[in-house]
Amino acid sequence: MDLTVVASASAAIVAVAAFVVIAVRPTATNRWQTPGALLVVFTGWTIYSIVDGGPFGFLPQHVGAAWESQITMDLLILGGAAWFALQPRLRAAGINPLPWLPLILATGSIGMLLMIVRLFRIEATASRAGSDRHHHLVSE
Repeated sequence: MDLTVVASASAAIVAVAAFVVIAVRPTATNRWQTPGALLVVFTGWTIYSIVDGGPFGFLPQHVGAAWESQITMDLLILGGAAWFALQPRLRAAGINPLPWLPLILATGSIGMLLMIVRLFRIEATASRAGSDRHHHLVSE
């Protein structure tokens, strides 16, 4: 069986399952481990793809036919929507988003996931610190 078919089908199943879990348990979205695991797995697949097809092997897959262009536009719109939606949280966490932009533009989901992992870790640390302060004040 073709490894790309297995990988794509597996990714689709995992994505649907993740969407359902996140919808049912929204607090799960605040943990950095989930996007971190996706980052590791997707980076591994990307390295395999670069070795197999070269660093620009993706270009012929994203231009030409209507569906190829549609998929490219969909990915760009989704990335832009995520970028837009994350801006308030990034700034609230003290993260300057502009240094992340070249990484995201160059690596797509890898850069976005890395930035999200960073954001979630900062938020988790701030949440724990706030909880510790609240616990300390209540116990006094």
